[in-house]
Amino acid sequence: MKIIHCADLHLDSKLESNLDAYKAKERRSEILDTFERMIEYAVNYDVTAIIIAGDMFDTARIKSSTKSRIINTIRKNPQLDFLYLSGNHDEKNFINLIEDKPENLKIFGHQWTSFQYENINICGVVLDKNNSSLMYDTLYLNPNDFNIVVLHGQITNYNSKNDGENINLVKLKNKNIDYLALGHIHSYEKNTLDERGVYCYSGCLEGRGFDECGEKGFVLLDIEKEKFVTEFIPFAKRKLVEFKFDITNYNDWFEIEEQIVKQINKIEKDNLVKIILKGRYNLKLDKHLSMLEKKLESFYFVKIKDESVLEVTPQDIEKDISLRGEFIRKVLASNLSEEEKEYTILIGLKTLQGEDL
Repeated sequence: MKIIHCADLHLDSKLESNLDAYKAKERRSEILDTFERMIEYAVNYDVTAIIIAGDMFDTARIKSSTKSRIINTIRKNPQLDFLYLSGNHDEKNFINLIEDKPENLKIFGHQWTSFQYENINICGVVLDKNNSSLMYDTLYLNPNDFNIVVLHGQITNYNSKNDGENINLVKLKNKNIDYLALGHIHSYEKNTLDERGVYCYSGCLEGRGFDECGEKGFVLLDIEKEKFVTEFIPFAKRKLVEFKFDITNYNDWFEIEEQIVKQINKIEKDNLVKIILKGRYNLKLDKHLSMLEKKLESFYFVKIKDESVLEVTPQDIEKDISLRGEFIRKVLASNLSEEEKEYTILIGLKTLQGEDL
């Protein structure tokens, strides 16, 4: 039997912290398309069930068109079971909106809910403040079954507050769990639970921000009797890539541009790229961030963040009779802390050069 484990789709996210309105709308559509492509994959590879381990949606406000599209897609694939567990983002916004629930949409409740497929048992519970501390003692699994447990939350190895989001791995050991299917963390992670089982975060299907860089996708479980294998399937339409470049020891901005363009061209053009400038530089370096951004506009999206630090000494500006030199001299002679001086000079130079702050 084959099962897909996915989580954290966060459909209908705004996505406007980096993208303009047009591209944000396009990315929202692409994330929904990726979910539907995953279903096509499931049909083509004879998958029996898709586990959605929480956070299908991002907020309580769901577009009716998105809700209808999800329900219709589920209904059009009756050969697949969709096992849906609410997460902290979507606990109240999807189930309550279903007027005519498709038969192949199976929903986990606030008490342990199980779905049996011959000797394969899939059970899960929606965590909340009332049950998060009690759920360990009420979990009973047949040791002769292949047991998949579905939860959404942050794993810990110690007793934590009962906020409905923490999962104590220690208390799940020796519970006859073969595969602990988790949601909440947006990157793939798989590790040993105990001598019998493993725990796994599938990560999200598509990265939405630059805190979600790298490969995104889902996990395919192939279970045969008492043996099983898992495979992470990269599936995102676009990746988010963070590229760091140290400008220390460069005095020529055009050389910096040349090196960045040369190295970054290894990245596929349909990805979203964040360039972070690191290191230290002196006054001889005249930056042109907007020019660099222009040279990289062939990528789907490019963001440049300048984290480099300006090094200024009195010797650097003693013969500079320009407005820049006078400004820096006054800042260096002020009562500001060294950190405040550095920040003030940086902002002032960006203003004088016409760069965005």
